[in-house]
Amino acid sequence: MNPIPTKLKLEMNRKHRKEKKKLVRPTRNSRAEEIKYRKELDALVGSLKDTTASNLIPILKALQSEYVTDGYAKTLEETFNRMRMSYENIGRQAAIVSNSFVTGSDQVNKKRFYSAMQQAVGVDLQSIVQREDLEDVLVATTRENISLIKSIPEEYFKKIESIVFTGTTQGRNSQSMIKQIKDLNKSTTKRAKLIARDQSSKLNSALNQKRQQNLGIEEYIWRTAGDGRVRPDHDSKNGKVFRWDKPPADTGHPGQDIQCRCVAQPIIKF
Repeated sequence: MNPIPTKLKLEMNRKHRKEKKKLVRPTRNSRAEEIKYRKELDALVGSLKDTTASNLIPILKALQSEYVTDGYAKTLEETFNRMRMSYENIGRQAAIVSNSFVTGSDQVNKKRFYSAMQQAVGVDLQSIVQREDLEDVLVATTRENISLIKSIPEEYFKKIESIVFTGTTQGRNSQSMIKQIKDLNKSTTKRAKLIARDQSSKLNSALNQKRQQNLGIEEYIWRTAGDGRVRPDHDSKNGKVFRWDKPPADTGHPGQDIQCRCVAQPIIKF
């Protein structure tokens, strides 16, 4: 029997080594931090509703017969200014809420990520990694969420003013405008929920990418939430291998698309 040539042996060994891979449990976002963040945003929306109910609604009902007078317009303007003034410190509140959300989510991600890595390779990598260089991710996410939180009252008052002044010029009665305001309250609540869910997934995605790449992990397996709410373009990627340096053009990496609940399962190559 002829011996296998040395060059062929090396090639076979190289291919064999490439096939040695280990999958790590994917790190999903913290549901607890998402819920805590959503409660903060719900409280803000609730405050907006209360402010409107106590300041604007009584005026709409009381001054319905005076829609076309200058006094009515001036009263509305003063009311809106007073309502806006009560949220002039929203930036400070937004910073506190955003910092808490980002810090809490990062701590949970870090604990889960390194726990999964230790389970996979048997080494406490967290004690080895001296510097994670996550400041860019954490600072950018904090700033983005401050902006999003501040936008909630800004957009709310802008839309509510449009409802009232447009309704006035079109001759709508107070009940019609109040109904529109109630609809706005519902849509604002939904937007707050979307922000909490979307930002939670995006932050988790960014942290996973950075932590995996810090350890030299170049590839991952796309994992969906596995329920009936997965979008077709995400479901088609489930179980497939992708590289961090080549994000899918249509969706980006798992968690980057709006309200994406997918995660990246790390592939460790030996």
